[in-house]
Amino acid sequence: MPKSREQKEQAVATLTKELKSNDFGVLTDFTGLSMIDLDNFRAKAREQGVKYTIVKTALLDIAAENAGLKDIKTAKTGKSYALALGGRDEVSISKLIHGFALASDSRVNIVCGIINGEIAPAETVQQLAMLPSYEELMARVAGSMNAPVSNFVYSINYTLQSFYNVIKAIQTTK
Repeated sequence: MPKSREQKEQAVATLTKELKSNDFGVLTDFTGLSMIDLDNFRAKAREQGVKYTIVKTALLDIAAENAGLKDIKTAKTGKSYALALGGRDEVSISKLIHGFALASDSRVNIVCGIINGEIAPAETVQQLAMLPSYEELMARVAGSMNAPVSNFVYSINYTLQSFYNVIKAIQTTK
């Protein structure tokens, strides 16, 4: 059943509010996805604090313009679109959507990203997806901080180990 004008206005208002309130988002187009695939991905996205919703193109264009995102033009393209909003940062949401797009066998394509109220091209979203995550970066920092201490301990131990090897060699020769 078609939506009434009031329902459409409410949907535009809700979508506009979501676009304004979220700093990070990714717009995707998709074809041939089953409901099972969408439901599985939505569950995975919810775990990371990302809301992935299918949007009507005309309503998305109006909401994007109301939110100050003037470069989104999806109406009359003949494609189905979904919008992912939320997440901790732009890297985590980019990784999530990029992974979904790769796993979908070209049925999901990244159209653009939304970063701090600005439109980012799909290439930028893919570059963000290639960056290490926050956890990986923290592990690298901890490893870098631990390296001098580890090297110092190794150098002290090396001297003792060398001394032990010399004594052991003398003992075996006698």
